[in-house]
Amino acid sequence: MDNSGARYVECIKTLNGFNRKISYPGDFILVSIKQLRLIRKVRVGQIHLAVITRARKESKFSDGSFSKNQTNVALILNKKKRVLGTRIFGWVSRKLRRKKFLRILILCARHVH
Repeated sequence: MDNSGARYVECIKTLNGFNRKISYPGDFILVSIKQLRLIRKVRVGQIHLAVITRARKESKFSDGSFSKNQTNVALILNKKKRVLGTRIFGWVSRKLRRKKFLRILILCARHVH
């Protein structure tokens, strides 16, 4: 979703809990990079921290609405939990605003309210 260079990643482990199977927007995961784009800040096989921005699993909100997406999308982070790329493409979920990911929302062109 960003210009860090990774096209496809594989989730190794879901963080923020014990023995979790499903990740929702705003959750941290460990990923292994499988395929690259032309711009490369990462390499195949590297392990990075990532944050989920869109997920296929529907997530419900307190007002009764829910969000469900076509694909799973994650942003790759560095060791200090900052976005590795400098640009973000597409939109992000509104759950990121509640979880205080303000830097991601500033870089993003549009986000769902």
